Amino acid sequence: MNPALVEFLKHPGQLPARPDAAAAAPAKTAVPRPATAPLTVLVLEGEYRLTGAVLFCLSRQPGVRAHLLSRDARSPYQFSHYVRSFHLLGPESPAEVFVAFVQNAAHATGAEVLLPVDVAGMRFVIEHRAALAAAVPLLPLPAAAYYEIATDKGLLGVFMQEYNIPAPDTIVDIWHNLAAKLAQFEFPVLLKPIEGAGGRGIVRYATPEALLAAVAALPDGSRYIVQNCIEGYDIDCNVLYQNGQLVAHSIQKGLVATGDEYAPTEAIEFVHHDAVLAVVDRLMKALRWNGVAHLDLRYDARARQIKVIEINTRFWLTVVGSALAAGVNFPLLACQVAAGRAVAPAPFREGRYIPFANYLKYRYGRRVRRADDVQFALRDTSVGAFLGDPLTKLYRFLTDED
Repeated sequence: MNPALVEFLKHPGQLPARPDAAAAAPAKTAVPRPATAPLTVLVLEGEYRLTGAVLFCLSRQPGVRAHLLSRDARSPYQFSHYVRSFHLLGPESPAEVFVAFVQNAAHATGAEVLLPVDVAGMRFVIEHRAALAAAVPLLPLPAAAYYEIATDKGLLGVFMQEYNIPAPDTIVDIWHNLAAKLAQFEFPVLLKPIEGAGGRGIVRYATPEALLAAVAALPDGSRYIVQNCIEGYDIDCNVLYQNGQLVAHSIQKGLVATGDEYAPTEAIEFVHHDAVLAVVDRLMKALRWNGVAHLDLRYDARARQIKVIEINTRFWLTVVGSALAAGVNFPLLACQVAAGRAVAPAPFREGRYIPFANYLKYRYGRRVRRADDVQFALRDTSVGAFLGDPLTKLYRFLTDED
């Protein structure tokens, strides 16, 4: 574990004050160029769908030129018309070789921003921040210790307890005296994998006996937490921060439930909610956040309070919805901040969004129709993103082995 995290857990008030803050700061210019000026972005390829969402968002701004760095010879994005050039280095090359490869690609393309899209990419940039920043301005990213705290559900639970941020009651260490700890808990509870995403692996238990039996059956080395169930509704917040200051945000609620209770909703609406933003801002300021994040929250109907569930420390799939329906293009804004551009406040508008594939399934698929079904128009969908890069999708369809 990162030594800074160990020190934090021992002495929460003594976490170093951004040891790499100087390297994290965006490049400064005497007179910031306007946000509409041409911009060259070097995108570090990540998870397939996240990469596609980010590339689509960048393509919506005239004058943005995206180049792609990849470690996958079978990447569908080598055929993307959103990408000006494709730069490949095999996955067998060590990290220091990839750093040099990124530096060379930045010089060759004239890149003004290096943009990772997922957790693996952001960890790589954070770890090699000094060397990379010498070649190209970087996406805003927090100090390494804060990034790991925000990414790890267990560490985040401890952090929120220390800073009195509303959150579910959480047991981080499930391997020692769990029965005694559960005596303080009201059931039912959730057993959650720390590394999980999209609701995968979450199981609800109605009794201590059932939970204890499940924990005893877990493989050695498994990393899980226990949290109490919160009766209420989900609500999420998307943010961009620059050195602890909010630059842009949008807030979204689910509109169409999925068959899985813990899976993401199939459609969203963007809403204003002052209590959500207040809680989110408290947490992100405590984390001295720098960059983008998507926060999962839940309204506790019993306590009448918004509570933070977890933070997705990367771009998110509904980033396309924020750009289309809410009018906040987070990948573009993050690049403009990184490049030292003059970025005006970006208030979001209310609206609905449903991914095009979900729209087709919802409208034409087999399901029980109800009188209170939400009605969507084609303008509420991501049809442009769905149809806008056909060769990428065709290659993925023909070669995907999953």
